[in-house]
Amino acid sequence: MERRSGEHAVLREIWEGKAWSVRPVVVVRDTPELIAMFIPAGTAWLRPRTLGDKMLRIPDQPWMMRPAVWENNVLRLSPAGEDYSVLLIWDEAWRFQFWYVNVEDRVRRSEVGYDYMDWALDAVVSPDMTEWHWKDEDELDDCVAKAIFTTDRAADIRRSGEAALERLLARKEPFGERWEDWRPPSSWGVPALPDEWA
Repeated sequence: MERRSGEHAVLREIWEGKAWSVRPVVVVRDTPELIAMFIPAGTAWLRPRTLGDKMLRIPDQPWMMRPAVWENNVLRLSPAGEDYSVLLIWDEAWRFQFWYVNVEDRVRRSEVGYDYMDWALDAVVSPDMTEWHWKDEDELDDCVAKAIFTTDRAADIRRSGEAALERLLARKEPFGERWEDWRPPSSWGVPALPDEWA
């Protein structure tokens, strides 16, 4: 079911049938070609922590979710059928910081919004797209070392990141739009997690 612009929804990361993170979002666009959603600075969300309440970056042990607060304004663009999303990151004053390629299980619609799972590897691209670098390669290596991903799977993940970078840097749709000029209507406010998100 496609959702309307301005509608609140829930974005969940799901690992082996269990929620890994949960974020409330505002739908920007939901079409067969693109799902775009907004996470404003100040949004309360749930992030994974170890059972000893330490930061947890990869799902290599049991976890619990703890409240956190989103620090930036983020527009998340998920092209249909692709194993990545591209995020535009602004600070709280709407100064554009960078493009962020998030390699992930493709976004799919759920009863509460959208589901996916991050695959550790990311890329950071400068605002003018003249420079970029990989991020979290060590986490991807750690996933292989801990048998979360095979070596072949890690190579596929890197290829997905390379495909995303090629499309973004060439400004191929949906990245041909001037998304960096996008701003939310002031009436949208900050979404909140509903009581029922599972």
